[in-house]
This record gives sequence, structure tokens and C-alpha cells, in this order.
Amino acid sequence: MSPTTQDRRVRGWDDPDAEHEVLTTEPGRALLEAVAAVKAAGPADVARWRKTHAPATVAAAMRLVEARRKGMAKFTRADRMWLDPVGVEQATAEAVAVHKAGRFDADVVVDLCCGVGGDAIALAARARVLAVDRDPGMGRRASWNAEVYGVGDRVEPRAAAAEDFPIPAGAWVHVDPDRRASGRGRAVAFEGYAPGPEFLRSLMRSAPGGAIKLGPASDFDRLADGPYREVEIVSLGGEAKEATIWFGAAATAIRRATRLPENVSWTGDPADDYPVVAEIGRWLYEPDPALSRSGLLDSFALAHGLGRIAADLPYLTADAFLAIPWLEAFEVLSVHPLDLKKLRKLIDAERLGPVQVKHRATDLKPDAVRPLLRHKGDAPAVLFLAAGAGPGRAIVTRKAED
Repeated sequence: MSPTTQDRRVRGWDDPDAEHEVLTTEPGRALLEAVAAVKAAGPADVARWRKTHAPATVAAAMRLVEARRKGMAKFTRADRMWLDPVGVEQATAEAVAVHKAGRFDADVVVDLCCGVGGDAIALAARARVLAVDRDPGMGRRASWNAEVYGVGDRVEPRAAAAEDFPIPAGAWVHVDPDRRASGRGRAVAFEGYAPGPEFLRSLMRSAPGGAIKLGPASDFDRLADGPYREVEIVSLGGEAKEATIWFGAAATAIRRATRLPENVSWTGDPADDYPVVAEIGRWLYEPDPALSRSGLLDSFALAHGLGRIAADLPYLTADAFLAIPWLEAFEVLSVHPLDLKKLRKLIDAERLGPVQVKHRATDLKPDAVRPLLRHKGDAPAVLFLAAGAGPGRAIVTRKAED
């Protein structure tokens, strides 16, 4: 069996002791500052730093700087955190973690596979957290980062495999299974997760409540096939970030879409939804991906007087203008058959540009679309190229003013 990312850490392929030295000693912090001042370190920089520091120390400082730079997109205090490049990539974004933590209702929460502690920190605002990871180095990082956020006294690191850790009676559980266990990128099927589906199903039966963090592209329906289970798709800034399976007392709906940072949600049952197709109206709407991925797009459309432009396409349309967080609005200027040569002539004739192209359910190659992007006219435009269940269409639009 291929080792998981956590196995790799346990086997010592990184060096938390060297990183701790960099973070806690005066020479180490001076080195960290020097490395951070260089945008892209080259061989000459590394050679210069190695004149006064051991190679392992230099490597540790470079890892910390790289990880903190990556972490800026997820954490407001990344510049003070103890991160590693792989750990920060797997970590839950701060805004998403805070949203999830708000749904936990227990005095003690066990955070399995805690990594660098993104979820543990948010959970600590509501409960005492046992931050469990089979890699002791991750526990040290989680503890450090909890101190950075002022909740160090509420996060207790524990070194153990998720499958072996005894869950205290009454504790709720959060688990972030490793989706890279196969060594072939992020897994979508649960057989590639560690811990795997058998353990996760057992956890949902035994713990009174909690959440399982999955990727938004995962086949989450396979795990959410029992009672008292809810799937929530969370987006942040218009990008789907996570599929969370809530179980036990934590489950309050069948399916939920949540958009952050606006913190708006839409709930329902995909089994009750059916697509309503409408003629393209004055406005075209691109919905938040959480709505589409959750299976709740059609109930949302029906409630807001919208229809799909085709049964198998997520674009919505109406004559009325709606200014709501869930939708990005585009004013429809004209609709044409999907003919790229005629489109290029249209763009020239109407002096459109710069042109942005969005296309769904087409077999268009990038080389075919690229000529449409070269025009620099007087009128910015967004072209929607859509095929789907009906004839291919090119919809010329103008993005609504924010």
C-alpha cells in the first residue's frame, strides 16, 4: 500500500526540529527574515545562507517562508504561523473553518487528522479540542498555531492514528481524511481516502455528531446515504471549497449550499428538484458553484423566477434583474448560432473588447477560442458559448455593474 501524506511525515521526510529552531532562536529568526526578503531564492542565496547556518536549518527556513506565502490566501495570521507547504495546501481556509465551527455544539470536539490546525483553531472558540494526528510534527504545528490565534489553552495535540484514537463519550468529531493516500493526486473515490470509508461510516454511527471534510468534487452521496446525514457544499469567493458531511445531531437538512463570505445558505432535497428550461431573457446568470454542486440549483431557480437555458447547463435566465450574492449577472446583448467565424466578424463589426469567453458542454479547443480574446474594442463583452441538450449558441453579454 502506498504511504499517506501523514506516513511520509512520520518517516521523517521533513524536519520539524529544524523548523522549530528557526522559529524559536534568534539566529533562526534572523535567517527566516533574510529568506523572506528574497522573492525567489537561487543557488547563490542558498550558498550564502549556508555559510552561517546548517543545510537543514536553511532548508527549514525556506520551507517555512514558502508555506507562509501559500498560507496568506487562507489565514489572516499566516505570517506568524508554523506551516509546511503540504500541510497548508490541505488546510481548511480560515473563513470556511469558522463557518463550520459555528455548527458544533459540544464541550469537547475531537479533530482527527488535524494537520496544521486550521479547523482545530476555529473549533477552539466553542469547545475544548483534542487535535489528533499520527504525525507528532503536525501536533506541534497545530499547538503553535493555536497560540498564534490565542486559543492555545483550548487545543490539546495528541499523536495517534485516527482509527486508533478513543473518542471520549459525548464528544463531537471533525475528520479531514487524507485525499492523497494513493500517491496519484487528490482522490475523488473514497477508496483512496485515509482513513477509508469503513472507518468513516463507523464514526458516523458511533459519535453523537460531527462533520467529515471532503473535496467538492468527491462522490459524497456514497457516504451521505443514511439517516441524520446532511451534505453541505461551501464556496468562498465564488469557488467551491469543500463538501462537508454533517452527521448525527449536527445534521439539520438533507442538502445545503453555503456561500462565503456573505454567509448565505440555501437548503432542500435534490430529489424534489427538476430543471425548468426557459427562453433566453434580458439577463443571463452564472450561479455560485455551491448551488450547482449541491444539486439545489433548480429549487433555487424556481423560487426566484429563473429558468435554465438548457436542461443540462447551469446558466440561468430571466427578464428581471436580480442583485443577490448567489448570482453573477450579465445583460444579454444578442444571441447567435455557435459559429466562431461569424462571431469574429461580429466582434469586429461591433468593436467589442476586451472579450472574455465562458463555454460549457462544447468540444471547443483553446486554440479555437483564443482568436476571440485578441480583440481590443471600445465595449467590454462576455461571450457565453453553450451547447448542451440543444443547439449550440453564442450569447453576447455585458457584465452588470457591481
